[in-house]
Amino acid sequence: MRNANVRILLFLLSILTLFATALAQDKPGWKVIWADEFNDPTINTTKWSLMNEAANVNSELEYYSNSAKNAFIDSGSLVLRAIKENVGGRNYSSAKLITRMKGDWLYGRIEVRARLNQGKGMWPAIWMMPTDNAYGGWPSSGEMDIMELLGHQPAKVYGTVHWNSGGHQQSGSSKTLTTGTFADDYHVFGYEWEAGAQRWYIDDALYFSTTKGQPFDKRFYLILNVAVGGGWPGNPDNTTLFPNDMAVDYVRVYQKSATPTLDPARATADFTLASTTFQDEAMFANGPASGELTLRDVSGKVLERRAMAPGETRGFGGSLPKGVYLYEMKTRSGKGDGEHSGKLFKSR
Repeated sequence: MRNANVRILLFLLSILTLFATALAQDKPGWKVIWADEFNDPTINTTKWSLMNEAANVNSELEYYSNSAKNAFIDSGSLVLRAIKENVGGRNYSSAKLITRMKGDWLYGRIEVRARLNQGKGMWPAIWMMPTDNAYGGWPSSGEMDIMELLGHQPAKVYGTVHWNSGGHQQSGSSKTLTTGTFADDYHVFGYEWEAGAQRWYIDDALYFSTTKGQPFDKRFYLILNVAVGGGWPGNPDNTTLFPNDMAVDYVRVYQKSATPTLDPARATADFTLASTTFQDEAMFANGPASGELTLRDVSGKVLERRAMAPGETRGFGGSLPKGVYLYEMKTRSGKGDGEHSGKLFKSR
């Protein structure tokens, strides 16, 4: 009975997750695959992990606390609050939320609608780090900064990527509002990340792009945080007000919605695919002819290739991380060759 209750609870949670994602609308050419609209009364810990540790980089002054006074939902927004107080031997507490192993992606469009901090020493950021560090420690496996703001420059944000090539390298730019500050109202910080291309947007207006491939060809996770002090923003002074908040209205992750085109005259007869979105394995059911199915990543690299007998049903992609994949099914029969191709989305 206990296991049955657990299964029911997991099913209800999956329905709620799908409903929350459905609230975020698709965009032309992009499909929502993960979202948090922050409409629940508390932070969804199936999507976010709250850090509980002292900051250990950049000479920052904050202790990242998982306390509800540092990170909470208020009126449909996630609030990350920096407080002047002694916690864990630090003079400031703040919040840092990450999606690692709960939201990890290879390529997509990330949108975060947020109102940012201001004040000397405040350093809010929206950024991404590699899930697996496939190329080694920082900066070898990369860092993607969707948005950073220095509190003494509240009308200016920065977008940057970092990597290693004989030492630390970076490419980025900044955008300054013509009127007002990013603390006055919400703005949408957008980042498009494709194979060998990165683009930064403010309210859908492109302000910078670059073309980096490796190490940005592995899955990354998302981070929201408010740092206090450090070598770049400097430390707070007596003009900096506390508590000091960053508010996030929503986070939405999209992936390309288009699928490879196929000549209908060569389509494989009776071939079926259970769903283009899958979690454990993608199930393929073959028709009456012998076939061969190939699974590739978005760069075209072959990940799996197996022969399929007539009428056989097989699962593919069970060992793969979250992401987007391409499949090709080719068959040979007395009636001639056939093929079928498309795009798969692994959601967890």
